[in-house]
Amino acid sequence: MSRGRCGKKSKPCGAWTDHVSNRIGLACQVVPEIPSFAVDDGFTYLIPEAMPVVVGSKVRVRVSGRRLPGYVTATFPTPTDRQLLTVDSVTGTAAVFDDTLLDVCRWAAIHYVAPLSTVLRRTSPPNAPRLLAPGVDVTTQGKQLVGNGTGTVSDITYTVSAAPHHEAIVDALTHAGEGMTRAVVVPSAVEVHALARYLERRYPHQVWTATSSMAAKDVTAAWTAASQDPSTILVGTREVALWRLAGGGSWVIVEEGRRVMKSPSTPTLHVREIAARRHRGGRGSLALVGPVPTLEAVAMGAQVNRPPGRSWPVVEVSDRSEDPPGPALVTRRTKQALSMMARSRTPSFVLVTARGYAPAFLCTSCSGVRRCEVCEAVATDATACRRCGATLGPCRNCGRQRFAPIGAGIGRVVSEIASFAGDGVVGSVKDDALITVGSERDLIDCGPVGLAVVIDADGMAGAPHYRAGEDALRLMARTAQKVSRGVGHRMMVQTGPNASRVVKALVAGRSDRFLAEEAATRKAAGFPPYGELIAVEVAQHEGADKVLRESLGDTATVLGPAPMQDRDRWLIQGEHLDTARIVLRTAVGLLRARGAKVRVDADPIDL
Repeated sequence: MSRGRCGKKSKPCGAWTDHVSNRIGLACQVVPEIPSFAVDDGFTYLIPEAMPVVVGSKVRVRVSGRRLPGYVTATFPTPTDRQLLTVDSVTGTAAVFDDTLLDVCRWAAIHYVAPLSTVLRRTSPPNAPRLLAPGVDVTTQGKQLVGNGTGTVSDITYTVSAAPHHEAIVDALTHAGEGMTRAVVVPSAVEVHALARYLERRYPHQVWTATSSMAAKDVTAAWTAASQDPSTILVGTREVALWRLAGGGSWVIVEEGRRVMKSPSTPTLHVREIAARRHRGGRGSLALVGPVPTLEAVAMGAQVNRPPGRSWPVVEVSDRSEDPPGPALVTRRTKQALSMMARSRTPSFVLVTARGYAPAFLCTSCSGVRRCEVCEAVATDATACRRCGATLGPCRNCGRQRFAPIGAGIGRVVSEIASFAGDGVVGSVKDDALITVGSERDLIDCGPVGLAVVIDADGMAGAPHYRAGEDALRLMARTAQKVSRGVGHRMMVQTGPNASRVVKALVAGRSDRFLAEEAATRKAAGFPPYGELIAVEVAQHEGADKVLRESLGDTATVLGPAPMQDRDRWLIQGEHLDTARIVLRTAVGLLRARGAKVRVDADPIDL
C-alpha cells in the first residue's frame, strides 16, 4: 500500500489551521474509504494551492495506484523533510463533519471495534455534499456548526408516552436549544413520514425527512438542510445519527429500546449511544420518548417523566390453568372478550409473538409453562435449555413429560379465532377486520382498539436472552397503549398460574418497580449497562479461538465458542472493556487478513 512517496504513515505536525486562505504550504491527513484498521491513522497528502480543503472535506486521493474517496481529519503545515502525493480533488463544497463530530466518530470506531473509515462514511450524504448558498466560505460554515461543549447528563430527559408520541415530541422540540437543527430519530420509515406530516402543520417549511428507502437526491437535500440551516427539523431513521447538524444540534430519540435503533451490520451503532455521546460535546438537548425506558437510559442519568397513575390502560390476566388441558391457543375468557367486542363492532388486536411457532411450551396435564430449573428461561420441548444448555426434565409442577406449544404463527391463530368469531371478522391489518392478528411490526399500522390481547406473554418474557423481560414489557406496553378509552376497553394477557414479574408490572400499569428489580439482576450478572459485552462471530477459520484468547489475555473474560448455523460465536465480558477493545481491533484485523469473515457486535442485544 502506498503511503506517500516516503513510504511511511504520517501524523499531524505542530499546530494546524482550517482557513481557506493562505493555502500555500498546507498538507492534510486523509483516511481513505477502505474498511481496514490499518488505515485508521490516515495518510499525508499535499493540498494544491487554492483547493478548499478543511477538516471534514470529502476528497479523492491515490492509494496503491487506486483513486479512492477519503475524509480529511486534519490540516497542518507541509512537512519539509519529504515529498508527498497531492489531493486529486474535493467532492462537493461542504465539509461532512467538524472537529466535534470527528471526536464522536473516533469514539464510535473504538467502542464498536470498527475501522474509522466505516464510521466516517456514515457522516456523508449519498451525493456530493454542497453548501446551500454558493460562494459561502467553508471556514465560516464549519465554525457555525461547532457547539460550545456544555451538554450535561443532567439535561437528558425520558418522557413516558404512548405512540405515536406526537405531543411529547413537540414538547421536546419546544424545549430544545435555539439556533440549531433539531433532529428526531424514529424506528421506521412509516413512522418518519407520519410524524413529518404532523410536524409540518406546526412547523411549516422547516421539516425534512430522511430514510434509507428514499431517493439519493432527496436524502442529500435533507442532509444539506440539516447541516447548514439551523431552523431545520430533521425527521429520520437511525441512518441520520452521525449527520452533521447546524449549531451542534438537539436530539429527540423515539422508542430507543426498539431493536431497529441498533444497526445489525458492522459497525453496530446504537442511536441512543451516539446521540448521548454527541450531546456531551455539544450545547443542545437530548430527549428520549417511549412507553418504557431502557436500563441504559436510566443508567446514563436520564430524568424519567412519568404521567401520574397508570402509564397504560387496564390489563386483565387470563390464566390458562383455568381451562382444561388441550391444544387451544385462546382461552375461554379471551374468546368471550373477543366475541363481545366483535358483536359491538369494536375493533380488537391480537398480538402474536412469532410468525412461526413461539418458543414457549406448556404441560398438557397442568397447563404450567415449561422452564429451565437452572436459569428460569422458558423452555421448548427439547432436551436442553437454549440459554444455558442445562438438561431439561419433566414438568416442575406435576412431573409429567408431555408438552405442547402455546404460541403459533399468525395463520393458525387467525384460524382458531375465526372458528368462533367468523371468517369475515378476523384477519390481518390490511384486511380491515374487526379482530386483527399480527406481530410487533403490525402495531405500527394498527389504529385504536377496544381490546388488545397477548397470546403468549410467558414466551416473550422468558426468551433466552438477558433483555427478554425488559423487551417483553416494552412490547406489551406498546400494545396496551393501543386501547382507547371506553367502557369495557382493556388489555388481556394470557399467562400461566405463576405470573412473571413482567406480567405483574403490566397489571400495575407502571415500569419503575420492574426496572429496579431488573437492574439488580443485571448488576449481579455483570450485564449491561452495569458491565460490558462484545460478541464476536467468526466464519471459515479454525484458529479463531486461539487468536482471540491469546490476544485478549487477562483483559476480559472470553466465553465460547458457541456454534451457530454457519459460524462460531464468542462472548467477551468485563466490567470495563476499554483495553479489550483496543486489543480486539488487532485480533479482528489479523483474522480478516487470514481470510476469516468476522462480525463484531458491541453491546449485543441477544446472547
